[in-house]
Amino acid sequence: MITPRVLLTTGGAGFIGSNFVHYCQGQYSKGQYSKGQYSEICVLDALTYAGNRATLGDLEGQDGFHLIEGNICDAGLVAQILAAHQIDTVVHFAAESHVDRSISGPAAFVQTNVVGTFTLLEAFRHHWQERGKP
Repeated sequence: MITPRVLLTTGGAGFIGSNFVHYCQGQYSKGQYSKGQYSEICVLDALTYAGNRATLGDLEGQDGFHLIEGNICDAGLVAQILAAHQIDTVVHFAAESHVDRSISGPAAFVQTNVVGTFTLLEAFRHHWQERGKP
């Protein structure tokens, strides 16, 4: 028997992320514990202009689903989520993606897309090492 995995999806309230989460949740709710299936799904999303809580509204309240409003740049929050839920799989969709906004305010893009991604990777690396993984 394959041990169910625990998934953290960043940017899971955006268009692509929410469709991915629905796919994963739908497979799990059918009781299919095969490769790629998850026993618990956590979504971390800043719920800015690109994220919409309503896209996940039908999943809220379901066992094994957690929507956490927060930013991937918050190292403490990311570490807390990884530890509290014993995350072993991360799928990263969180990003600033609207080109017109990047022209008028590029700093937010660098902060989220570069610094945020680095923060997430470092937090997961640390979490993975604490669990005795190579």
